[in-house]
Formats: sequence, structure tokens, C-alpha cells
Amino acid sequence: MKVVRLVTRMNMGGPSLHVALLSNGLDPARFSTSLLVGETDPDEGSRLAWVREGPARLFIIGSLRRAMHPGRDLKAFREILRILWKEQPDLIHTHMAKAGALGRLAGILYNRCGPGRRPGKRALLVHTFHGHVLEGYFSPGVSRAFTAIERWLSRRTDCLIAVSETIRDQLLAKGIGKAAQWKVIALGVDFSDLGSLPAPNGAKPFRCGLVGRLVPIKNPALFLQALESISRGHSENPVRGRVIGDGPLRREMEETVRRMGIESVVSFTGWQDDRKRCYEDLDAVCVTSRNEGTPLTLIEAMGAGRVVVSTAVGGVGDLLGFQGEIQPGTFRTADRGLLVRDGDAKGLASALETLAGDPSLRRRIAEAGRSYVRERYSHTRLLKDISDLYDQKEQLQ
Repeated sequence: MKVVRLVTRMNMGGPSLHVALLSNGLDPARFSTSLLVGETDPDEGSRLAWVREGPARLFIIGSLRRAMHPGRDLKAFREILRILWKEQPDLIHTHMAKAGALGRLAGILYNRCGPGRRPGKRALLVHTFHGHVLEGYFSPGVSRAFTAIERWLSRRTDCLIAVSETIRDQLLAKGIGKAAQWKVIALGVDFSDLGSLPAPNGAKPFRCGLVGRLVPIKNPALFLQALESISRGHSENPVRGRVIGDGPLRREMEETVRRMGIESVVSFTGWQDDRKRCYEDLDAVCVTSRNEGTPLTLIEAMGAGRVVVSTAVGGVGDLLGFQGEIQPGTFRTADRGLLVRDGDAKGLASALETLAGDPSLRRRIAEAGRSYVRERYSHTRLLKDISDLYDQKEQLQ
């Protein structure tokens, strides 16, 4: 089966790891993959090396970028069309919003006007939602326009994949696709390197990390607000924070740390290429996002045996094992982590202080999280799920 896989960019994050695993790991005796990749922004970090030496034929589309730009987007669309005409795939699988829109539109045209119009040559169209950009990213008017476009595209897509039940349900509620089109296929992670990490030694101070892109939708300021609150409270259990990542908000965050006077509490490391080094010096990992799919950061941290704390957004509740209300200024202890309300610095501070003072709680939740993700989020399970889906090509059309 000839597969064309298209991703907006190979930046630091879950979609890039997902795409790399599929591009490198699917059985080459059964699947021939062409991977179309756009350009990352300078401060996003690049994971292109993960696929550059892999078995997939790699096409770099320099005009495919995250930001909207009509002229550049049209150029990218033409390049995608050219590659489709050349490769003549059996299946087109897109990832991330921009690639999903341009790739599926090109696939529709390929099937109606190109080689795919011939009997038996139609390319199956598949799109994976690793999250969505229909809430929290744009103004209400732009979000409504993008929702309308996504409804139109989804009606013409053979299979829609969500990385969690919550993401699927949110998109169905917005009128995107029909229930029969949807499949839930969770992310997959290779835990082989993280599995050798010893448990945190419990030494003071308690060390928590924010890992990921420093962009508005991730709301990293919430992490700083919680640490400031803890430092002002002179707790018996001191907490130190580490920001591991980069992005357009980094300079603003560093200035905020200086203004708050918490330079001794918070440090910045930039991107870390070594996952073991990223997590080995941490007791806990935080996610402060306003919108998420299923955060790779949390899955990796859980696989490394670190306790996790997150805002209750997107698919996080599915991952940590809690669905329900959380009162302002408080947190909820779920089966596999701690949850706070979106934007609630007081709740996050309370969760971190509680973990800092309760080593047994940390161990119990970390052990439950590690067992859970290793069973449900392995890379071998992901490869099998996607291979089985592709084998159902005739039933999906």
C-alpha cells in the first residue's frame, strides 16, 4: 500500500513523535510511505532528524508553515498536488490543522480530477486530530469560520481519528463528522529509555518542571504564578521550578521571573534533546494549557515514573482518570495525577504544595501512571492499530 503522510511541521511535540513512529515503524514490506513535511518556526525546536534517515521518502515543503499566509499556502497546496500526482497513493493521511486542510483539499481534487478518479485508484482520506484549534487559538469569528471549513472537509474524509474519547466527543458536538467516521487511536510512545530512570529520591526541595512550547495556548504564566504564590507562603516544603522548552513567550517569562523576584526559584533550560535528562531531575511535571489533545509531556513523564499535575482540559481527564467538576482554588486527586481548573494559579499552587509534603502520595500516583501508560500507550500498540486501520481500506471507503 502506498501511503502519503502529511504533517504541518516536525516541531517539538506529540504530533511529531506520532508521525515519526508511523513513518519509521510501519512494516516496509506492507506499506510504502512518502512523508511531506512543512517548516518549523525558529524557536519551536525541530524533530526532522527523527525521520530524515528513516525508510519514508521525505519531501520538505518550505512554503507549508503554521501561520496563515494566502500566497504561501497556495504555493504549498500546488506542491502537495504535484507530489500526489507523482506518487499516486492508495491512502493520504494528514496530521495537524494546516496540513489537514491543505492535504485533504488536495486529496479531494486528486480523487475528482486526477489519477484517483480512475476505477480502483481512489485514495482513501484519513485525518488525525491530535487536538484541535477551534477553541482558544483565534477570535470567535475566525473560530466559527474554521469550524465551518472543518465540517465541510470532514464530510469528505473517509476516516477521522482522535487521540482521545474527549477530543472525539468535542468535535462531534461541533458537527464535525458523523459517529461512524470516527475512530479513537491513542498516541504511542517508545518507553525503552525512560524505563531505566530510577524513582525520584525525595530530597528537598521538591522539583517540578514545565515541559513544552512557550506559547499562549500553553499558558506558561500560570506555572510562574503558582511558584510565586508558594515562595511567598514560606512553606515548610520548598518547591523549585524548571522551564524546559522554548518559544515566543520565553523572554517575557524571564522578565516576569525577575519582576516577581523568584530567580532563585525558577530556572530555564531551553529544549532538551535527551528525554532521560529532561525528566531525571524532576519529581513532578506540570501542564498548564488552556486547550490540549493528549499531551505527550504527560505520557512521557508518567512513563518515567514522575507524578503529573495538569489543568483539566481536552483529553487530560481521560489520561489521568477523572471527569468532573473542580472547585476554584482547589485540585482533584485523580487515579493517575492531580488536576486543577484552567487558569487557576491558587489550585495549582495547592496541588504542588500537597505533593511536596506527601512522598507516599507521589509514589502511589506515579506508580499508577507508569503502569497505565506502558500498557495503553506503547508504540507497538500504535503501529498495530494504524496497520489494522489501513488494512480496512475497502470497508472505510
